[in-house]
Amino acid sequence: MASYKKLCWTMADVKCPFYKKDSRQERSISCEGFDTGSTVETRFKNLEQREKHMGRYCVARFQLCPIYKGTYDTKYREDGEEA
Repeated sequence: MASYKKLCWTMADVKCPFYKKDSRQERSISCEGFDTGSTVETRFKNLEQREKHMGRYCVARFQLCPIYKGTYDTKYREDGEEA
């Protein structure tokens, strides 16, 4: 897995289609939720954890993110399609 050491990600860096916004002040990331019109917000203990999560999932391998998987499987996966 790639190692990301950037201190601050921007919306332009994000590749995940379910990403909505993030807040450095709140140490959070908001994503499309599992139901129509819903949002999932993840809050982190510190900015380092948030930046690490964004580097690992939001800007890189978003298909491996638990929130991406849950949203995709719940709302978008077709019957018979492999997870």
